[in-house]
Amino acid sequence: MSSPLKPGMRVIDLTHTIAPGMPFYPGTEPPVFSRPCTLETHGFVEQKITLYSHTGTHMDAPAHILAGAPLLDRMDVGSFVGSAAVLDLRGLNKAIIGLEDVKAHEDAVRGRDFAILFTGWGSRWGTDAYYAGYPSLGPEAAAWLAGFNLKGVGLDTISIDPPEATDFPVHRIFLEKGAVIIENLANLEEAPREAFLFCCLPLKLGEADGAPVRAVALAGS
Repeated sequence: MSSPLKPGMRVIDLTHTIAPGMPFYPGTEPPVFSRPCTLETHGFVEQKITLYSHTGTHMDAPAHILAGAPLLDRMDVGSFVGSAAVLDLRGLNKAIIGLEDVKAHEDAVRGRDFAILFTGWGSRWGTDAYYAGYPSLGPEAAAWLAGFNLKGVGLDTISIDPPEATDFPVHRIFLEKGAVIIENLANLEEAPREAFLFCCLPLKLGEADGAPVRAVALAGS
């Protein structure tokens, strides 16, 4: 059987591996893995995994912050696939990504389903430096991006709001528009700078305020 991918098309993994010892959001808990079924005892291997719904590369549903808002399992699967643009924001060297910083990428964002913010912070994954001082969107920049009626916005940091946020204003700006938020994306340096197909399918968990995703970019002809 021939491959369904077009010749020259690449599939780029934008997802961190969920594993013991991985980074996790402060105040939650790391995933716990056990192996209750083994080849020696049962003839097959099966793991038991306990984890928070916002572990690793994951998606926030509107219901994550907003009462009565859509849960991931109630959203159409088409909400998680679409054209994307990477906004290369490396080198800004500031805590808040401002309006002018994102407006510089207007041509790339217009007509796309997803805006992917490449801050370069993902290179700190697995270190203590990943948790604090990461760049986040300012409210004006978030409102401007949300005005494009995106399906979602993704980024390579642990949160789209700053570390000190308690009311999560940037989350609210996107989630109130029905857009999803994908946090902890990986390997954005490998994503194309031209438009590409972005797929970020969450686990179909019941009553899902969020879920891990396998995010990929489909790039090429």
